[in-house]
Amino acid sequence: MQAPDSNNSPTMTRQVVNLVLGMVVGVALFAGIVYFVKADRAEKRALILKNPGYATGIITRIRTHKAKRVSVQYTVGGVKYSLKTRVPRSFVRTHEKGDTTAVIYATTDPANAILKVKLQPSTN
Repeated sequence: MQAPDSNNSPTMTRQVVNLVLGMVVGVALFAGIVYFVKADRAEKRALILKNPGYATGIITRIRTHKAKRVSVQYTVGGVKYSLKTRVPRSFVRTHEKGDTTAVIYATTDPANAILKVKLQPSTN
């Protein structure tokens, strides 16, 4: 008696094709998200630099582990605003909570701001 033919080959091929297609779709989705996040940041930056305002902010919090981040509070026209952003490692090394830093904001929307240090090339 002969062993029955195995039908695993077409099923296995289908599984491999589905896995590859799933990975391609996942990578494409991830790339699309990264693209739109970068485009949004570039648009925000362009809006701020189109008609910038300048303020002095006070560092209210520094996060030194993993992604270096700071929270900065600044005032424009008597209204207080907060900004949370990533910063270069060199910024975290040279600044402490309570220090001041330059903030550049969009005069049309002062809540839309970046730190001046973010405009300079980073030397992490």
